[in-house]
Amino acid sequence: MKTVVLISHLLCAGLWLGCVLTEALFERALLGKGRDAERTLAALHWRVDVWVEVPAFVAVVLTGGLLWGMSPHTGLLLWKVAVAMVAVLANVHCVWLVFKRWHHAQRNEWPQFEATDQLQHKVGAVVLLGVLAAAAMGVALAWP
Repeated sequence: MKTVVLISHLLCAGLWLGCVLTEALFERALLGKGRDAERTLAALHWRVDVWVEVPAFVAVVLTGGLLWGMSPHTGLLLWKVAVAMVAVLANVHCVWLVFKRWHHAQRNEWPQFEATDQLQHKVGAVVLLGVLAAAAMGVALAWP
C-alpha cells in the first residue's frame, strides 16, 4: 500500500512542478506582448490553475498525509513537510492572485493587473523554490 501511495505522491508532485514550470513559460512568452496577449495569458493561467495545478497540489497534500501516517517522523521528514506546506500555502495565495489578475484583465484594469502580476511572480517563486527544496529533501530521505 505504501508503495502505491508513494508513487501517486511522486507523480502528483511531478505534475505540480511541471505545471509551475509550464506556467512560468507562459508568462515569459506572453507577458509584455500587449494587452491582448496579457488577457490571453491571464485566462490561460486561470484555466491551468483550475484544471491542473490545484488538483495536483491537493493530491500531493492528500497523498503526503497518507504517507505521514506510514512513515517514521525523522527530523528531515519534518523539515520536508514544513517546506512543502510553505509551497502549498504560497500556491494557494498564488492561485488567488491568478484569479485576481484575470479579473483585472477582464475589466481592463491594467494598473491593478500589473501590481497583482508583480506580486504573483514573487509568490510563484516561493512556490517553485519550495517544491524543489521539498523534492530534494525527499530524494535525501530515500537515499540509502
